[in-house]
Order: sequence, then C-alpha cells, then structure tokens
Amino acid sequence: MREFFACVIFAGFFSAAYGYGEHIKTLEASFTQHTKSQDSVLVYSGKLYIKAPTKAKWVYEAPTKKELYVDGDKATIYEPFLDQASVGKTKIDFLEILRKAKKQHDDTYSTDFDGTRYVLTLANNLPSKLTFTDEFDNAVEITLHNVYINRTISDDVFVFVPPAGTDIIRQY
Repeated sequence: MREFFACVIFAGFFSAAYGYGEHIKTLEASFTQHTKSQDSVLVYSGKLYIKAPTKAKWVYEAPTKKELYVDGDKATIYEPFLDQASVGKTKIDFLEILRKAKKQHDDTYSTDFDGTRYVLTLANNLPSKLTFTDEFDNAVEITLHNVYINRTISDDVFVFVPPAGTDIIRQY
C-alpha cells in the first residue's frame, strides 16, 4: 500500500519542488523500484504519470502488472492477475503535502506522511529519486528515468476502465 502513497507523494512533491506547480502541469517518467528487505531485493519497473493538480497514475509493468490511479479523492488499485480492482477514497490532501514538504539541501525535499518519511532527490532540476521505508521495514528506492515535464497527457490516461470480468471491490 505504501506504493500507492508513494504515487501520491510524488504528485505532491512534484508541485512543491517546482514552485508549488505554478508552471508545471504534467510529469511523465519511467521508474525502477528497489525494495530491500533483510533477506532480498525486489526490483520493479514501470511508468508514472502525474497531472496537476490531483491526477496520478502509477503502472507496474514488471515483474507483475499492477495499476494505481488517483483522481482527486478517488483511488483505484487494479491487479490484473487477480482480475480485481479496489476503488475507494483517499484521505491524502495534496495541499497538506505541499505545506509539509521541506527543502533539506539544494536538491532534496522531505515530508512525513502517515508515519513515513519520504525524501525526494532532484537531478538537473528534475525529480530523480524517492526513498522511504515501508510498513514492513523495507527500504524502498524509486528512481525515475526519461523524465518529461509539461508533455501533453490526456485526462483519459487517469481513468480506469475495467476489463471484462474484473471484480470491483468498493471500499468507501
């Protein structure tokens, strides 16, 4: 579930790191996620899309597929291998994240949310890495590649359309 929060935190940091989003409208990037436990390292990869002010989509492509959508206060987690989507409300307040995000160093911002400290690192004035420790005490590092700012992203990208046969679990 922390991956869901990471998606939203990225969206909040995205605005905070760029003058509260005054002229940044979208972010698109590929990502690699390393989740390190005491026994192993799991590596995930995929794509991330963010559109100001409150839309985000996080697509895991490997090793298993999973999609996370945020649109305002609505959140959807789709797990194709289970033929299941969980739909609910998020209590995450982007503006609160923005208020709490603090610049630590020249290229580093941090915030605490839901008991977790998230640290965003910039490279060449672009978001490059998000680190945090998840609820299982795993160290998570998400590195962005091929980062694009203000590329046109259709609102349709952020709309989950369930494939036929998908069970929808509503968690309101």
